[in-house]
Amino acid sequence: MRFMAIKKNLLAITISLLTISIFTSIHEIAANEDDMMVGAYYYIWWGIPFNNHWNESIKYTPFLGKYNSSDPLTAERHITWAKQHGIDFFAISWMGEGRWLNWDFDDIDYNLKVFLSAKHLENFNFCIFYETVIVLNTSLNEGKNFTEIFINDMTYAAENYFVHPSYLKINRKPVVFIYNIPYLYNKLGTEKAQSLLGWLKSEFDIYLVGDVGEGPSPESLSSDWLYALDAVTNYFFSNPSRGWHQILEDAKNYYPLWHSSMNSSGIRFIPNVYPGFNNTGLRNVSNPVVLPANASAFREMLNIAMNNTDKELKMFMITSWNEWLDETAIEPSLEFGETFLHIILEIVPELPSITILLFVTSIAIAIAYYKVNIKKIFRSGGPGGI
Repeated sequence: MRFMAIKKNLLAITISLLTISIFTSIHEIAANEDDMMVGAYYYIWWGIPFNNHWNESIKYTPFLGKYNSSDPLTAERHITWAKQHGIDFFAISWMGEGRWLNWDFDDIDYNLKVFLSAKHLENFNFCIFYETVIVLNTSLNEGKNFTEIFINDMTYAAENYFVHPSYLKINRKPVVFIYNIPYLYNKLGTEKAQSLLGWLKSEFDIYLVGDVGEGPSPESLSSDWLYALDAVTNYFFSNPSRGWHQILEDAKNYYPLWHSSMNSSGIRFIPNVYPGFNNTGLRNVSNPVVLPANASAFREMLNIAMNNTDKELKMFMITSWNEWLDETAIEPSLEFGETFLHIILEIVPELPSITILLFVTSIAIAIAYYKVNIKKIFRSGGPGGI
């Protein structure tokens, strides 16, 4: 009967190894999913009396109606929706402290503080998305010194926001998104732009993410623009005027190239996704573009982005949560419901549940195999009559 005991032990070991293997797979997949960071650009300029954007050309209707960003209930509902549908953080559009200007910059900063009072902010993150173009152009029009404004804004952010427990950090460094890096360089010149970004990095030890334009090819990127950046992204990848077919082809062809090209420079790549675009009827738009909101195209672009995230950073960005002026919003609306949010959930692999099913099935097969062979051993009296 010694052989039967050995056989029994071998089958038990096999089942144990199978169990360990399957549970390891489950753990690794779950860890990979937890590591994937999904961010969305978020706007807090809604309902400001001095410059109410709801009075502009808005084509769709949010579930919450013409809400006010200064209402903490607005932030709470948005954060809840986002958390329920797999979004991990908002990169919040911000124009700085804004006290140097008698306009709505300071109101937007006030709304950011309101956002931080939301009860559901726990287990959710935010970071600032600095609106370089708006601040820079406004400072030039007002005859102000942008360098001084930028330094003041970032010092203010470090004191008021970087220290917040929900502020997004990568490698323990507070994350700052800078909009339109090429515009910054074109307006200030390489030396001044690099001086500002270098100061920001050294002064506050931040994780700096630069929006480097629409591409689509990284070959169009100036190496100067990569200075001091930890990661690059495209607020709009591929010009929306190219149409959905070409945008998706660009994503398939160039996202892998962006990934490899940036990695060779020691920089992370953050893919970008958006549901559509429509800036018709807005002020100061000479060549309006209409890219119809499209759930199927959004799903495809989302999958392409997820498959081309940096292996270490594992992040992609969605343009946007609620930029209703350009109609890129995925926030629930009367026209689309929660369609785009549901799609975000769909792109999360269902492998954990499949793996558990495989685990249960494999164990059942192993046990059945074990029982059959034990019966054979008993019936034969063991090999060779042992």
